[in-house]
Amino acid sequence: MKAWLLFLPVLMLASCTKEDPKVAKDEPKKATPVTSADLGSFNDFLPPSGGATGLAVKLDGSVEGGLPGVDEPGAGGAAAGNPDEKLKVTDPGAEPRAARKYAFVVNRVDKRVLTISQEQERAGQKGGGLTLALTLDFKPTKVQPSGTKFEAKVTNVDLPGAAGSVPPAQAAQLKKELAAVNGITGTFDISPRGEAGEVSFAADAKMQGQLAEAVVQGLSQMLELILPPFPDQPIGLGAKWERKVEKSEQGIQSTAIHSFTLRELTGEGGTIDAEIKISVPKRAIQAKGLPPGATIAVEGAGKYTYAFRFDRLSPKVNGELKLNQHIEVTDQTGKKQAIDDVQLAKHTIDTPK
Repeated sequence: MKAWLLFLPVLMLASCTKEDPKVAKDEPKKATPVTSADLGSFNDFLPPSGGATGLAVKLDGSVEGGLPGVDEPGAGGAAAGNPDEKLKVTDPGAEPRAARKYAFVVNRVDKRVLTISQEQERAGQKGGGLTLALTLDFKPTKVQPSGTKFEAKVTNVDLPGAAGSVPPAQAAQLKKELAAVNGITGTFDISPRGEAGEVSFAADAKMQGQLAEAVVQGLSQMLELILPPFPDQPIGLGAKWERKVEKSEQGIQSTAIHSFTLRELTGEGGTIDAEIKISVPKRAIQAKGLPPGATIAVEGAGKYTYAFRFDRLSPKVNGELKLNQHIEVTDQTGKKQAIDDVQLAKHTIDTPK
């Protein structure tokens, strides 16, 4: 979406070089049961606020950002930019074929639960796991031929399992802080083909603090999973289309291929399978804690399944993206050492019963 998903989560540098996320200056000075380290691990797969602190890979497979010190580029999707990055049909599928579009109903509220779970593994040791669950109301506020404006309102925030891992007093404080971010509201646009734009949030006291930042980042990321995008050309059952994005930004080369297959189709919707492959070739890296001459290479792969409807946001989406950062360093004796940092992000979107 923009350049599209799977989107992609954000890949940071090895956690040994990563700094804790910044806290808003006006955040209340009180104890928080969810530590900055916890949110730091979560931010391995969330878009950074402000400048990029690592190699940023979006859910859609596009790369936005670079190594430490490189500012994050401005917003804008592949479909709206380079025409070579638009969705291309590789197999139109069976007859009958048609140009597939979404037609939303103004003011109809759809409830969705968005869940992101992240795990990290290094040298066979797992750690840094965290799950964020957001319950939201999505409402189309303006429907036009050019696209639909949506409002997304957070009605509940949960960190499943977190309350059970801390003392009762801290659990109560955590529950209070989670409730405090309820009501955060953002707006975004979706094209008739299902390309979602950037989400914008109104200034609000609820937006202060690390937890609010994690909620905002999580919602921004999940919008890239809320709908599968359709190509401009007519397609039928079994159709396949893809987007290949090759970029060179601030000296960083990257390639991402996102492929879609229309597996099931009815008059109301159907099922689409998506795959993504990400590749960032080996390059030199300068980062805190790493000696001169260090290099990093990134490979990623993911699979997602969308149950979609033509008249509403996808009622169910699930999948995961696995990213491997291979870092090589040379010690003072000239011996090379390698660090493999594997990060797994699982995403689900469900309709509450």
